[in-house]
Amino acid sequence: MGEIKSTLDLVLEKTKHLSQSSEEKQAQKQKDISKRISGLLQKYQERLLSIGQLQREYEAFQAEFKLTDPAALAVQVIDRLDPDSDNLALFEVLKHCCQLDYAGLADVIDEFRADYQKAAQSRMEPVKERLAREYRISGSAVVPNLESDEQWHLAAQKVRAGYENKISREKVNLLGEDN
Repeated sequence: MGEIKSTLDLVLEKTKHLSQSSEEKQAQKQKDISKRISGLLQKYQERLLSIGQLQREYEAFQAEFKLTDPAALAVQVIDRLDPDSDNLALFEVLKHCCQLDYAGLADVIDEFRADYQKAAQSRMEPVKERLAREYRISGSAVVPNLESDEQWHLAAQKVRAGYENKISREKVNLLGEDN
């Protein structure tokens, strides 16, 4: 009677003659490095690691993979920065682990948030007036739901678009300081 082979045995048998080129090996190594750095950052953002623990684990990781690119961590941190989110934890990584001065980027993000809030306040007044006029809903407790307002979406997109280039430029400048 013949031997019954598992799927894994069949796959290994069919692919035993295949091998990775040096470019494929390098690409796989870069992918592994990227995943590991991403995992460390995720643990840090979920507060499973302190900034000191992150720094120690990253240094051990650099030694293990013989990582020579000093910006590998900074690139991933900068990619995670989002002007709509709280970036304080990521800024701490840039400061303590990457020794980068993020002040310019933080200033642009703060400007964006201020302009975004100003635009939201400007849009709320006409919405409140419309609610009072059409539905007789008024008072200090009325807070319009701007997310359901099409004109607000257009205004928000306009504010975002105005800052996309500035934020991108600051991110590039931040990496340029290190390289």
